[in-house]
Amino acid sequence: MKALLLYLLFCLYLSQGMAQNLVRNPSLEQLKGGVVGFKGVSGTPDIASVEGKVVQFPPYFNAYQSNTPSRQVSTIEFGEVCLCQWFSFEASELTQVEFLKPLRKNQEYVVSLYTIKASTIEPPISEITAHFINRPLPSTRQVYGLKDHPLTPVTIPYTSLKPAAAGPLVSRTSWTIVSGVYKAKGGERYLLLGNFLGANAAALEVMNPETEEVEEELKSSKKKGTYYCYDNISVVPKPKADKEADAIPDAAPPLASAADAPIAIGSTITLSDVNFATGDHTIKPVAFPLLDSLAVFMTSNQQVAVHIEGHTDDVGTEADNLALSQRRAAAVKAYLEAKGITGNRISVKGLGEASPKTDNLTQENRALNRRVEIEIYQE
Repeated sequence: MKALLLYLLFCLYLSQGMAQNLVRNPSLEQLKGGVVGFKGVSGTPDIASVEGKVVQFPPYFNAYQSNTPSRQVSTIEFGEVCLCQWFSFEASELTQVEFLKPLRKNQEYVVSLYTIKASTIEPPISEITAHFINRPLPSTRQVYGLKDHPLTPVTIPYTSLKPAAAGPLVSRTSWTIVSGVYKAKGGERYLLLGNFLGANAAALEVMNPETEEVEEELKSSKKKGTYYCYDNISVVPKPKADKEADAIPDAAPPLASAADAPIAIGSTITLSDVNFATGDHTIKPVAFPLLDSLAVFMTSNQQVAVHIEGHTDDVGTEADNLALSQRRAAAVKAYLEAKGITGNRISVKGLGEASPKTDNLTQENRALNRRVEIEIYQE
């Protein structure tokens, strides 16, 4: 029975890894007069970019370069471009995210993204919320939740995206993975990201106590809010194997302990190219069990640290390959930090095509060169 369970769960992770992410331009790196596939439809969502290369029309601005501490992402080393949104109690900017194809009726989808807190003194929230729609929404400068916004009087059922370890999303220096499951009604082509009415109410309400006497004045005066950024947005079909595994009592994930994983001080773990989305730094779920085991090992052995190096083949420009290798190494660091490993125990470096394992003369050899290596050592 145990062998069967492990096989089913392995199939789950493998199928998740091979599943196509339906989000168009999930890492926001495709640019054409803005971020391809993303559209602000409520308020003025922002874009952060290290190089300031994102072309946006006013009133958008680069949140990374902002001089306003309460609306500035402290680091976007996880990727070169990310989306940032403001929201408060009963008010939120919204961004519309396009799918490559519509969702299938009654199919369950795993929704996930990376998030980081970009405000300073405001209280942290504990969930990111998402809503699925069939038709695109028109853009408006009005903020959802305020009285004049067309969606404010509409009851919006949202999907809650939360971290694996329950608790507030407090970090301003490392990215946290949040996820949830959505069952499609059929035909949904867009995802709305924001803070929908009712979400994070306890944390956000304290910023705007109800001292006004007139409700209409209250609804339009809630200006204090918090600020979060998003990257690597994913919507993939949930494998049917989930239901089979859930039906087995006392199920335990594979590679749940250090003893089950090829992990030891002095060893090097290699994540091959198939563990990432093609040409991107999004980590596929097929890599999660091994990384989870590494996190368990590091939690149990506080003297252990890791050095992560990203590598590519020689296809493409040296600059692009170097950037991709750096983003992939940083993505692995972000994953471990989301599992509770402190950043000072993790160093990263992208080497691009400079340090191949073999020559790049064949397709098979190039695949070997596209990798992330994690060296485990004792501090």
